[in-house]
Amino acid sequence: MNEELLALIQLQDTDQGIARLRGEIAALPKRLAALEEKLARQKTSVEQAEKSLKEEDAKRRRMESDLKDQQQKIAKFREQSSSVKNNEQYHALQHEISFAEAEIRKIEDRELESMERSEQLEAQLRSARQELADQAKVVELEKEAARSASEEQQKHLAALQGDHARYRTQVSEKLLATYDRIAGGKGTALARVEGQRCLACQMGLRPQLWNQVRAGEQLLCESCGRMLYFDQEKPPVAEAAPTHLKNKAG
Repeated sequence: MNEELLALIQLQDTDQGIARLRGEIAALPKRLAALEEKLARQKTSVEQAEKSLKEEDAKRRRMESDLKDQQQKIAKFREQSSSVKNNEQYHALQHEISFAEAEIRKIEDRELESMERSEQLEAQLRSARQELADQAKVVELEKEAARSASEEQQKHLAALQGDHARYRTQVSEKLLATYDRIAGGKGTALARVEGQRCLACQMGLRPQLWNQVRAGEQLLCESCGRMLYFDQEKPPVAEAAPTHLKNKAG
């Protein structure tokens, strides 16, 4: 394998490393944003639980006020009943007292239901606050880990970019142009051959093309269009299911 081809292989390995690293760097803010979004949702849950609990307490205060109003009515009607002059007035006041007592029982029942709802809301609020506290800790830990990882990734990226520039100086402009054109469309420009097939697309090579590539000629795969190379120092890969050979002349 000549030095120019070796530099091209190293360039591709470097470019793939840069792409992976840039993907990891780009994923960090998305990961943190997702955690912050979850944290915001949990804050909303806490706020909603607090709001619901306050509303329930306010309802119960209104019930207590209504209860006092009914008790005052009963006291007033009883006071009036002691000074009525006929049975018709007396029975009318007794009816009002019975109605007020029935309203008191209804209010007391609603108060019990409200107290039960408040207990449930308090449990939900405690749970929501605990989840919020736990998530806040996770976010802080993730932020710290992200800051540390980002520093290391940026250092690694700078090193890879230096390698990228160095390897490109070791390859002719014509070969670089071919490499850039293929890599721009397919992601990778080079494909190793092994077992008479292209390892990028797994298509078989014609015997003549197979022999030419093994002899060191720089040719393109007739199937995927990548630049083929043979590396006799690489261990053979596991055999894949054979793909029919192309029967093209050449």
